Order: sequence, then C-alpha cells, then structure tokens
Amino acid sequence: MKYIRNFAIIAHVDHGKSTLADRFLEIAGVIAPGKHAEQFLDRNPVSRERGITIKLAPVRMTYEYSESGIQYSDEKGNEYRILHTKYYILNLIDTPGHVDFSYEVDRTLSCVEGVILLVDATQGIQAQTIANAYKAIEKNLAIIPVINKIDLPHAQIEETKAELIEFLGVREEELYLVSAKTGEGVESLLKAVIQKVPPPQNPKYQIRNPKGRLTSKQIKNSNFENSNLSRDSSFVLRALIFDSYYDSHRGVIAFIRLFAGEIEKGAKLRLCAQNKDFEAQEVGVFSPDLTPCERLTGGEIGYVITNLKDIHTVRIGDTIVKDKSTVSPLPGYKKVKPMVFASIFPTDPSDYANLKKALEKLYLNDSSLAFSPIYSKALGAGFRCGFLGLLHAEVVCERLEREYGLDLVLTPPQIEYEPSKSQKEVLEPLAKIIIVLPQQYMGAVMKLCKDHRARFVTMDNKNRIILTYEIPMSEMISDFYDNLKSVSSGYASLDWEFLGYKPVLASKMTVLLNGDPVEEFSEVVVADCAYEKAKGLVKRLRDVIPRQQYEVKIQAKYDGKIISSERLAPFRKDVTQKLYGGDRTRKDKLLTRQKKGKKRMKMVGRVEIPKEAFLKLFRKS
Repeated sequence: MKYIRNFAIIAHVDHGKSTLADRFLEIAGVIAPGKHAEQFLDRNPVSRERGITIKLAPVRMTYEYSESGIQYSDEKGNEYRILHTKYYILNLIDTPGHVDFSYEVDRTLSCVEGVILLVDATQGIQAQTIANAYKAIEKNLAIIPVINKIDLPHAQIEETKAELIEFLGVREEELYLVSAKTGEGVESLLKAVIQKVPPPQNPKYQIRNPKGRLTSKQIKNSNFENSNLSRDSSFVLRALIFDSYYDSHRGVIAFIRLFAGEIEKGAKLRLCAQNKDFEAQEVGVFSPDLTPCERLTGGEIGYVITNLKDIHTVRIGDTIVKDKSTVSPLPGYKKVKPMVFASIFPTDPSDYANLKKALEKLYLNDSSLAFSPIYSKALGAGFRCGFLGLLHAEVVCERLEREYGLDLVLTPPQIEYEPSKSQKEVLEPLAKIIIVLPQQYMGAVMKLCKDHRARFVTMDNKNRIILTYEIPMSEMISDFYDNLKSVSSGYASLDWEFLGYKPVLASKMTVLLNGDPVEEFSEVVVADCAYEKAKGLVKRLRDVIPRQQYEVKIQAKYDGKIISSERLAPFRKDVTQKLYGGDRTRKDKLLTRQKKGKKRMKMVGRVEIPKEAFLKLFRKS
C-alpha cells in the first residue's frame, strides 16, 4: 500500500478535468501524446458530443518518481546526492462536473484518499467547486488546489488565487498553477499527488468471528497489513463496489476498491447485501481498458468479473467479502432520491420488453436512475422514471436510444408532491440552491429568484457574490436555469441539493383534448401559478399538435373549472370546387354535409399527438 495513491479530479463543469487527465496519462506513458482523442477518458458518444463528462472513469498509471536521498562529499569537496527511484501506482478517477451527476462524485470520493480541486482561471470559483470541496472536506480527504488555464490571455490568476486562499484557508505557495492544454506545470502537480495524498490504510474494524469477538488488543493493533490476521484473507477481505456494467458474455463486471485483503482469479466470494456467492472469473485493473492481472490487493482499484447474469444481484455500494466470511460490510452509499420524473414510452409497442432490459442494464451503470412500469391510454406501456435533473433525463433517454437502438417518447418532466393532512394542501419539495455570480448581475438574478418563488437565505460578498436561496423544485425544473444563464450573460453558476417539504395550496391541472383528459400533460400545480401555467401549456400544445381533419379544442381544467382554452382549426377541403353557378343552397348543402361528417369523425377519432410534440415540450423549444 505504501506506493499506491488513489485520487480524483473534481471541479465545476468545463473547468478542464478530462484534459488534465489526458496530460497525466501522457506523462505516465499510458497513451502517446498526439495519438489519441481529446478527453480520452470520456468514451461515451453522448459525453463527447455534449462536451461534458457524464460518468466517472477510473484509470491506473505507473509513475517513475525520483527523490533525493543521502548527500555526501568526496575528498576533493565535491558534493553528491543519491537519487532513489521508486515506482508508484496512481489510481485516478475522473469525475463529472455537472450538478445532475454529483452522485458520481459522491461514489468516487469514497474510494480515494485525496483530490485535485481544479479551478478555471478565467471563471474562478463556481457553484460546483464549492459543493465538491465541501464533500471532500467532510470525508477528510487531502485537497490539492489547482488553478487551470493559466495560458489563456484573459486568465485572472491573481483574482483566482485570492478566492482559493479565502475559501480554503491555504497559503499561496500551496496553490499549483497549470495549463492542462499545453501541459505547463502538470508534471509538478503529479509529483505533488505522490507527496500530499496519503497512501491507503487498512481501516480498523471489528470482525464477527464465529469463535468469538476480537479482543481489544487485536482491535487496537488491527493494521492487518502487519498483523498475522492478514495471512488469513478470508477474514479481512472487504471491497466496495463503486460502479458496474453488464456484459452479455461475462455477466456483471463490478468496479471495486479493495480496503483490505486480496482477490485473485477463481476466488470464492460473496455479496453482502444480497448474500449471493459467486466465483471471480477474472480480476484486473483499468489501463485504461480492462487489463487482467493475477490478483488485486488492499488499497487497489480494479474490477472483478462476476459471471452473474441476474443484474439485480449486484448493487452499487455493496461489499464483496470471502464466501464464508463474517466480516461486517462497508458503509456503502446514501440512497439517492430522484427529484424529476418523466415517463418513457417506446414508439413501437413491441419494444416494451427491450426497453425494460435496457433500463435494467443502464441502472447497473447509473444507480441514481429509478423506474417502474406505467400504462398510458395514449402511448401504451412504458416506464415512469425518476432522474436527478433535466440534463440527467435527457442523457438517459439519449443513451437508451443510441446504445440499445430504441425509438422513444419522453413526456414533459414533473416533480412529485407528498400528501398532506389538509385536503386542500400538498407537501411541495424544496431545494437549497447556491448561485455564484459577478457583482454586476446581482440585481437581475435576485429578481429572477423572486419571480420563481425563491426565498432568500444568505449572501456572501467577499471576492464574488454567493447567494443562497430556497426554491420549490417545480420552479427550478422549469426554465429557471436557462433564465439564470440569460440574465447573467452565462457567468452565474448553480448548485442545488434537496432540502425538504413545505405545505402549499395545490391541485391537479388536467389537460383536455376535445373533452378527453390526457394524463401525459396533467400535473399537480400550485394555485398561485395555475392560470399562468395553464395558459402557457395550452398555447404551446396548440403550436406543437398538428392540425387534424376536424376541430380540436385544447383546454386546461383546474379545481373543476376550465381556466384556459385554445382552438386548433381543422383542415378544410373545398367540396364546392366542382360546382359552377347555380343556386347558393347547393353549396350550403355540401358544406353542411361536410360539417356533419367532421363531427362524426371527431366523435370516433382520437387527436394524433406525434413524438415530436412531446420532444418539443420536454426541451422547451
């Protein structure tokens, strides 16, 4: 363990995490400079196209590090210093920066002893910088503050230094200046990781020994690396599953961090949570592809091929132990509560089973996703899915379509209210938001928050403005983020976390098409916002629903009353075109007959809502 360093790169979105990882991989010789795609660890096509990291990515590097040893002088007075060369195993985990994927950061921080906190010199400290730094501090991790993009002409290096010194309470000499793009200062930073990030330690924990509990002396000296107990690995093995995915030939492949013990190919293992035994078909490391090795030992990060075909068996956060071990499991992870809900339906009803399998496989790789079966009269069988945010919902839908060849409909996002003791009230979910912005945009941003029913909490006005608000989740998932970027010219950043519930007057708003309710567009709405929301939704439906052969009435019903209505005019064929001259009554008879026919069509027909209508509503465009 002495020569292992486990660390992660954390930062706000687009501050250069993946580019810095590229330079590390080049310095360590994992990849050749100039002969790989940029952001090498972002291998998902969706991630590459959007230019953001959406999944944590582990990689193992071997780095040759020389340090000064004994200094001596010869008879002539010449001074010499002996250099000691050592090889270090560096396990790096690159993390996402967007708030919707913050759960990936939480899982990463449970597997490392230190982090590089990266800050863009052109943007300074942002919301996710603050949030991720607090997470690292809570876990007592070593933090190396780094200022990136120092090569850019508009870099505000001194201002960013002052912000970091104020925020972290560090000295200026503890800050590292790098350019991940050019490589300037990167190797010095990699050496700092070896110097400042502590090596992994075997945790002190109690073993439930069938022959009795350990003595206090054994517990006190429970550094199993130096203890006789380490010779019996069946007692000490504990590995945390921090990620996984499904392979059709090899079953579930679990990404693990070993906290004690060792795993080798053919080892008999057990999953604590499911009490499921299995045999390790293969173990290995990420170099960056899956690379088999003889064994994984305490402190290392790697993978194990379980050959388990039931994807429900392996859960992220579970602990792997020896098959007959009574070691207590690791703490695991806090269950993430989805806050944004939308329904996913296959456009082809026969793809329902394929959609179910795809969601189950994706869940292995994204445990923050929640889903349950649902049936819609309009769209058929599908799934009600819970997401961490709007971007998370879009990415999941796009991955399902690309990776599993599905054609899907995603309904407009909603939040879920909890029932209240009062019949007229419901419990509305609230979020705590932190907005970081320059001074000149403070007035516009505060007005925006007020317009979205946000309640002011605190303001920090040191190097830049940091506003804290409490805002209803229903407001935050509407157009709040887009408007925030607009009023701040893109300079404001946002981070949020679930806060709790508060009682509000609310009721269900039902959308009617020709008098028939459409559940896909119906939702619970706060009374104060009902008229405005109904008017906007009805108008947008009128714009996205194509014209039919008959008139379509679009209405919004709230508390038993129609509060907004729009009319979609029908196509009209000129049935009188063939008539030339004659009495006007001849034309009137044909028009009356056409009107009756359209009325019958309206009674037996159903308004056609194409997939594009749902997509336009969801993407707010």
